[in-house]
Amino acid sequence: MEDLRAIVSEESELIRWGWTPSWESRRQKPVIPGQKIARVVAVFREKCLLRTAEGELIGEVTGQFRHMANEMASFPVVGDWALVEMAGPDSAMVHQLLPRKTALSRKVAGRVVREQMFAANVDVVFVMTAFDEDFNVRRLERYIVMARQAGMDPVVLLNKSDLAGEDDVRLGKARDVNPNGAVHRLSAKTGEGIDIVKFYLNDGKTGIFLGSSGVGKSTLLNALMGDGIQKTQPIRSSDGKGRHTTTTRQMFLLPSGGLVIDTPGLREIQLWADESALTETFTDIADLAKSCRYDDCKHGPEPGCAVTKAIETGILSPARYAGYLKLQKEVAYLQSKQDPSQRGNMKRRWKSRSILIRDYYSQKIKG
Repeated sequence: MEDLRAIVSEESELIRWGWTPSWESRRQKPVIPGQKIARVVAVFREKCLLRTAEGELIGEVTGQFRHMANEMASFPVVGDWALVEMAGPDSAMVHQLLPRKTALSRKVAGRVVREQMFAANVDVVFVMTAFDEDFNVRRLERYIVMARQAGMDPVVLLNKSDLAGEDDVRLGKARDVNPNGAVHRLSAKTGEGIDIVKFYLNDGKTGIFLGSSGVGKSTLLNALMGDGIQKTQPIRSSDGKGRHTTTTRQMFLLPSGGLVIDTPGLREIQLWADESALTETFTDIADLAKSCRYDDCKHGPEPGCAVTKAIETGILSPARYAGYLKLQKEVAYLQSKQDPSQRGNMKRRWKSRSILIRDYYSQKIKG
């Protein structure tokens, strides 16, 4: 059996693609002679594009790998490190994946309760929106929860700053949504903020762009690459939505160092998260709840509720709290599907917690 350090010691190309000596300690199985280290840089249905020290290969998992994989999340995704064996001049078989340091996932679309992994071993999550019709606070919250669940602090990029003034209110709203994280103005068109993105991707770090179609992810990638590597198309004037030019998740090596995973716009963002990710995203609400008179306060009509008082006095936006309740209910539903024993109290809990928001909007309509 071989040591991973012997395989990659002279392979500087892998270092450019994110390999560090720390990956040796993550190996759980022995390396069979003849196997190579590869990074998954794109996935196409049953096959994947691999980057080895010698160049690119088309990869496919072995029959044993497929048999042992007990869920979709076990299969290769962009960013994975794998042990592969040559199967032809330009092809290889994937025998195993090295344990992931980080992983981004969501719930699959529809009613099926199953995790869909879409990127691994990412160091920086760039949540992209724009100073145009795309800007949506509630959508931003979902992306931020997704990043927090993966154990990362998201960096929010507001693109198309050339269309906005310095005091544009959307910048403040983005900071309110990501109170403990970074928020930057950016213009992929003029170059404003490009150096900030490069700063986050130093030392071979891997970043990923998350955001709707049309926010400028591919345009930003082109600016970072210094070439039209990704085709871009103008957004539709009818609805401000982008035409889907990025059709698969793919990793790119930047000339300045660092790596970026470009992604298609996610049409549906169903969370695969737990309560801790919500707490980290809504720290303002979590801090207020600590001041409630009762530890089990439902934040409704109970006396001494700090959340109720904050809404009434304008400290906490009713819309933000409503968004929090919606995501919390979604997470609770997900957990109840995974653990049927939690279903009993869920309906009573959410009926109580919705009273505050319902009453607020009722009074607002009445004037």
